Amino acid sequence: MPTAFARHIPTTNRWFTNTIRAFHRMKRLMDPYPQELYTAKTYTQVLEILQNHDAKRAEKYKARLDEYTRLFIRMTFMAQPRAVRRATKKLDLSFDQTYIGTPTTKGYSRKNVASKAKAERDANFGELPPGPVDVFAGYHVKSGKGERVDNQKGDIDQTAPGRGEWADYDWGWVANLAVRVDSEQPGSKRFPSLVVAASLSIPNMEVAEEAALLLESAATLGLAPGIADADKQYWANAKPFRLLQPALKTGFTPSTDYRSDRVGIKGGQHGALFVEGDVYCPSTPKPLLNATSDRLGDVIDVRTHRARIEERKAFQLHVKEKAKTPDGKVMLRCPALGPSPTVTCPLREMMLSAAKKARPGVEPETVEEEFLDTICKKHSASFDLTEMQAPQQAFDYGTEEWETFHDHARNTVESENQQLKASGDEDIATAGRRKVRGITAAQIIVTLLIVNHNLRKIAAFLSDQEIERARTTPRVDTLRRRDRVWANRYTKTTGNGDLTIPRGSRTSSSTTTLPDQQGKLALTPMRT
Repeated sequence: MPTAFARHIPTTNRWFTNTIRAFHRMKRLMDPYPQELYTAKTYTQVLEILQNHDAKRAEKYKARLDEYTRLFIRMTFMAQPRAVRRATKKLDLSFDQTYIGTPTTKGYSRKNVASKAKAERDANFGELPPGPVDVFAGYHVKSGKGERVDNQKGDIDQTAPGRGEWADYDWGWVANLAVRVDSEQPGSKRFPSLVVAASLSIPNMEVAEEAALLLESAATLGLAPGIADADKQYWANAKPFRLLQPALKTGFTPSTDYRSDRVGIKGGQHGALFVEGDVYCPSTPKPLLNATSDRLGDVIDVRTHRARIEERKAFQLHVKEKAKTPDGKVMLRCPALGPSPTVTCPLREMMLSAAKKARPGVEPETVEEEFLDTICKKHSASFDLTEMQAPQQAFDYGTEEWETFHDHARNTVESENQQLKASGDEDIATAGRRKVRGITAAQIIVTLLIVNHNLRKIAAFLSDQEIERARTTPRVDTLRRRDRVWANRYTKTTGNGDLTIPRGSRTSSSTTTLPDQQGKLALTPMRT
């Protein structure tokens, strides 16, 4: 072998080793779940790792890890031209979770790890079966009878395959992704649908808190927080203090579908009724209050349901002076009061300045003096909107406007999930793209893959803009300099850049023009 090629393999190995060591040095600075990741663990070792886990340290280091991801994603967002970034004044997004595989697939159940560790004490060391490698992972329910749960901090996740149950479980992590959408013109493609916030977490653990962190991260991109859309796993399931209150404090307004057990009348305050994200007069007709329940039960059709939803808006309490505050409290008043009443009520006297038009009225027999509450006696009352089981939304639930945006938002985030997991490009779900163990290493590499995905989306978007501009803009041929300067019989140019004037010489005063035999102006011969 020639001497010139003798050092190729050692050099490659040295660079590989240096890179691996640098990667692990960086990872240690932001690893919330430090553990040995080279060998399989016995259940005794798994239990010991769980018991020695420092929750306070993990919280600090996870903040570092999420900051690493946030800054890289912000870089890709700012790579867009300003006109594209600011196509809208606010940032609307849709968020969801998607499964991320681990390099090793052996898992364990946290509900019986203690009993299995106890059973290992009586067994010979050589008889112990190989256990899991990644202790800080979990079972993700893909389909079947398994139920996805949202455990709070400190809870023990009970999700695991059980005997006699049919469900499709995967051992690994979940990626929390927030994608930019358009609430003003759904589907208009005014900007690319980029991932604007991301993180990795253990399945079934703190789902609502991870979503709140996504909203906080997205709010730092320089646009005003807008609407945040999600499926039933989030707004419709999480308790207000876990997601709704942090979201309102950040500035985002929810958009979601409701669970079937949370439609219709679900509590109230000061005599008013909470119905599907809004507060209504206690004398609102029952068919209007139960419109969604009747639709889900096939009692009425879609057209009737939307008509009742539209009619129900008149009985919705009005906001007095200002809208919701970040803590979720707002001053509301009876819909029959104020300069723009939407209903008439025998208990309220309409202002003289109110417009003279037909309005639905409250039936007198539904008003009983002895049962009147604050909203019917006083001018206004303070309501805590975070107490509603079904949180208030940006669009009236069930209307065509709500359905159009919700479908657009859900389709967009699902499409992004599929693109990120598609083989041949980023393929973030396949562990073969991330041959490093541990959730921290996975988030570092997934972050870089998301960066690549966003940059590809931006390039494709700008390329499509140029193609569309070329297709719709008339083509203007550029005149060559020699044709602009010199007269040319072959190209029929006169040397002054104007192709519309009659044939003749250049307009330069130093050029003399001689008439031809017919008396017309002749082209000045081209100088050589």
